Amino acid sequence: MIELANRVLNFFLNIGSQETDSKSLRLQKSSLILLPLIIGPAAFIWGLLYYYLGHYVSASIPMSYSFISIYNLWHLHRTKNIVPFLKIQMFLVLFLPFFLMWSLGGFAAGSYVMIWAFFAPIAALIYKPTTRPLCWFCYFVTLVVVSTIMDPFLIQYTTPMPQIGIELFFLLNIAAGLSGVFYLFKYYIEENEKNANESLKIEHDALLEKSRELEEANLKLQDLAHHDPLTSLPNRIHLEQSLSKMFSLAKRNNQAVAILYIDLDGFKIINDNFGHDKGDEVLESVAKSLNSLLREEDSIARVGGDEFIVAINIGDDSSYAEKVAQRIIDKIGHSNENISDLPQLGASIGISLYPAHAEDIRSLIKFADQAMYNIKLTSKNSFEVYDENMHTITQV
Repeated sequence: MIELANRVLNFFLNIGSQETDSKSLRLQKSSLILLPLIIGPAAFIWGLLYYYLGHYVSASIPMSYSFISIYNLWHLHRTKNIVPFLKIQMFLVLFLPFFLMWSLGGFAAGSYVMIWAFFAPIAALIYKPTTRPLCWFCYFVTLVVVSTIMDPFLIQYTTPMPQIGIELFFLLNIAAGLSGVFYLFKYYIEENEKNANESLKIEHDALLEKSRELEEANLKLQDLAHHDPLTSLPNRIHLEQSLSKMFSLAKRNNQAVAILYIDLDGFKIINDNFGHDKGDEVLESVAKSLNSLLREEDSIARVGGDEFIVAINIGDDSSYAEKVAQRIIDKIGHSNENISDLPQLGASIGISLYPAHAEDIRSLIKFADQAMYNIKLTSKNSFEVYDENMHTITQV
C-alpha cells in the first residue's frame, strides 16, 4: 500500500518535468506540484463540511480550488510549462482563503483560513527565478489590510457559523496549514540536500578523474624527461641513473662494466642528401638494431644526433666488450637495408672500462668518447679501447 502511494506521488511530482530540466529545476517543479496535492483533497473535504453546515457560498470556494487544480495539473502534464501552473496556483492559494474568510464573516468567523495564503509567498520563494517572493508577501499583507477594513461590515451581513464550527475549522486550518507548510519546506530541503550530495559526488568523481589525468600527464612528462622522443630510448639522464646502479652491483660482485660510445659513419650524408625524415627513419632503425643485440641487464641511450651509448656488464672477460662492439658494427651495417636508395651506414665505437679506466660515470663516458673520436680520425667503422695516450692524439 505504501509502495503504491509512493508511485502515485512520484507520478504527480514528475508530470511537469522534462528530460532537459536540470536537477534544480526538477526540484522546484516537484515542490510546487505539492501545493495542489496537499491543499486539494483537504479543500474538497472542507467544502463538503461547509455545505453540510449550510454555508453554500463558502463550500463552493475550496471545492473550486480542487477542480481548478485538477485542470491545472492536466494542463501542466500536456504542456510541461510550469510558469502558468505556478501563477494560477499562487493566485488560488492567495485569494481563495480570503474569499472564504469573507464569506464566513471576516476575522471573527474564519481568520485562520488565511494561513493557506502563506503558500503563495512560499511558492514564490521556492521558484524565485520567475516571481519575487516579496511581491507576493505584499499581496498577502494588502489582503490582510483589506480584510481588516471589511471586517465590521462582514460581521453584520454574514450569517455566523456555529461556535463549534468556528472552533473546528480553527483547529483544522492551524493543523493542516502548518503541516502543509512544514511538509513543503521539508520536501524542498531534503531534495535540495540530495541534489547537493549528488552534485558533490559528481564533482568528487570529476576531481578524481582530473587527478588521474594529471598523474598520467606527470608520468608522461617524466618519461619524456628521461627518454628520447624519436627512438624512445633512454636519454643521458636516465643512462647515468642506470650506470650508477650497474657500477654499484659490479663493485659488490667484483666485476667490470664496459661503456661503448657509438657514432654513426655516413649518417650526415644521408641526413643532408635525403632529408631529415629519412634520417629519422635511419635512427629509429639503428635503435631497434642496438636493442636487439643487448641483454635485459644492459643499458642503452641516445645522447646526441647520431650518437649512442651502450653499457654492458662484462664480468671478468675484458674481450667481451670488443665482441659486442664488432656485433654492433656488423648489425648497423645492415640496419638501413630495408630503407631504399640509402648508402650503407658504419659505426665508430670507443670503449672505456669500469673500474680499469675510471670509477665515475662522467670520466668513463668522456674516455669512451675520446676513444671513439680517435678511431673516427683514423679508420672509421671500427672500435678502439681507451688508452691514456689518446689525450695527445685527440688534441692534435
